[in-house]
Amino acid sequence: MEKLKDIIANYSIWGIFLGIVTMLIKPFISIRQSLRDMLITFIVSMLCGLLVEYMNIPTPVKYGISGVCGLFGVRLYMIADSILKSAQNDPMKFIDIVKGKKPQK
Repeated sequence: MEKLKDIIANYSIWGIFLGIVTMLIKPFISIRQSLRDMLITFIVSMLCGLLVEYMNIPTPVKYGISGVCGLFGVRLYMIADSILKSAQNDPMKFIDIVKGKKPQK
């Protein structure tokens, strides 16, 4: 149980660090978007770190994988948000595109 607490604490610190790095990468965006990006980076980084913990690879590689996944998580969120906004604007056209049909006008 003590080892689990140490693992969670280490990946939490790593996730907070990556959240701050995310904020430094994009300094000229709104505070709301910065906090959203920090939270996404923290959650994805920590979850990936916990999943990678059970693999038999060196510790620095585990932190590297966790960091890359955390920073990539923000981009995946932006892509998903864009897809859902296009579906919101014209649902029938979106369904036709997903089905592979030509969109009707």
